[in-house]
Amino acid sequence: MRRLRASAPVTVLALAAVVLAACTGDDDPVFGTAEVTTGEVVQTVAAAGVLEPAGRTTVTAPSGGEIEVLEVADGDRVEAGDPLFALRSDSLEQQLEQAEAAVETVGTLAGGADGLAGVDLAPVVTSLQAQLDAVVPALLGTLEDQVGALEATITAVTDATEESGRATVAALRDLRDSLGGALPEELGVDPKTIAAPAEDTTLVAVDTSDLEASLGSAQARLHAAQVEYRSATAQLDEVAADLAAQTESASQAQRAAVEAQREQAEMAVEAVREQLEGLDVTAPSAGVIELVRDPGGGAAGGLGALEGLEGLEGLGGDLGSLADGLGGDGPDLDALTGGGLDGAPGAGEQARTDGPPAVGASVTAGQPVVTIFDLDSFTVRAQVDELDIVEVAAGQPVVVLVDAFPTAELRGVVERVGIEPRQVGTGGAQFPVTVRIDEVPDEVDLRVGLTSSVEIEVRAVDAQLVVPSSALLRRGGEEIVHVVRDGRAARIDVEVLALGDGVAAIEAPLEPGDVVVTTGVELLEDGQEIETEPDEDLALGAGPVP
Repeated sequence: MRRLRASAPVTVLALAAVVLAACTGDDDPVFGTAEVTTGEVVQTVAAAGVLEPAGRTTVTAPSGGEIEVLEVADGDRVEAGDPLFALRSDSLEQQLEQAEAAVETVGTLAGGADGLAGVDLAPVVTSLQAQLDAVVPALLGTLEDQVGALEATITAVTDATEESGRATVAALRDLRDSLGGALPEELGVDPKTIAAPAEDTTLVAVDTSDLEASLGSAQARLHAAQVEYRSATAQLDEVAADLAAQTESASQAQRAAVEAQREQAEMAVEAVREQLEGLDVTAPSAGVIELVRDPGGGAAGGLGALEGLEGLEGLGGDLGSLADGLGGDGPDLDALTGGGLDGAPGAGEQARTDGPPAVGASVTAGQPVVTIFDLDSFTVRAQVDELDIVEVAAGQPVVVLVDAFPTAELRGVVERVGIEPRQVGTGGAQFPVTVRIDEVPDEVDLRVGLTSSVEIEVRAVDAQLVVPSSALLRRGGEEIVHVVRDGRAARIDVEVLALGDGVAAIEAPLEPGDVVVTTGVELLEDGQEIETEPDEDLALGAGPVP
């Protein structure tokens, strides 16, 4: 309705005028006319749609299992947090038992974590230290005894020599004194020697260099042995310290690993418990309940499967005639329909689960169980033609017509315009448009899925010039009308501002009250002399256009 599509109707009217003239014997046809008026013209875009609830929440089974409790039924109204259903899951119970057993096992491991740290090498180090202590100290003692013996020998020799020297000096002094204070020269004794104090004088010398060399060698061996013993002891202490640190590190790592396993096992237990708690399902939002039906499928569909085959829509269910037409070579329709054309279950038909979920029924994880509809308000999901979608925008007012309530008009507003088409076929692309319904008459009880149509107000013009849309004609790429002046049709180029219901708002060099041709416009030429009469139907609509 965005573009002018009046060519075909106008042609029919023109031909009707020619036929009428031929029947009356007139040579010239009579053209219908109407006056130019003023008023508001509302241009709309029409589209078919379906009623949708303001909100729809599908509640699924959180896990596989059986329905143990079903708290709701079709049509029940619930609030957020109300219980819906509860499941029982044997598999989750088994998982909980396994997870709890894993926690106990990890606890046992934690108690012996220190024993799991590895092989303890401390006894080996202790044994090596004991062996070293058993051998080296004895060797050191022997070396110390040797050093002591050499030192004693040197001391004894030196002392004996000094004592002998002092005795000799004393004897010489006595001899000197007895000889009158002088010793014979042939003795070769220096008088000064015997004149010194006795304690500082000795005439005997001993060579102890060999003994002192032996003592130095023994002392060097003793010192080296002591150094090696201390070094070996220090190395063993370092090894023992390293082993202790490694053992502690391994023990800590083992304890950390066991602790991590414990945390993982406890997390697994908590996760399974949360899943078990989640089996008590509550309503995520308020609304009206409908239990989800599973239509089944496959051969269980019977007649439904045949009805779904493309090209069988026109059979009208007369499958018996189809069987007769196929003859004996045709397919076994009893097998296709599950054992009978009358819909009775056959021996080979699978059980259908097209009823609502019930207590004891098995469900899988993610399977829809309950749908909660928010019926406090409704929207219309409309499909708008690609030629009209360019005119539609959010916020535009809408009149909604519901087929089930033909006399009622609902009011709404465009809430959302789809970016890409949802349907593309031979008839062109169809774009989704969501219309929010704001006003509903009291007598109208809306339901989900009712067929409806929308009239979207894309433009409203308070026009100074309004003509019947049948007066418009596209010629040479321009929109024109023919105005009657002095019995002749004068072509006037116009700009169409809006196309309403049978009328158009225009801009043109016209004035209200001018008369334009409304029928037979395609037969007219500029300046053609014509015979006219008022178009009574259009005259009734003269004046402001609602």
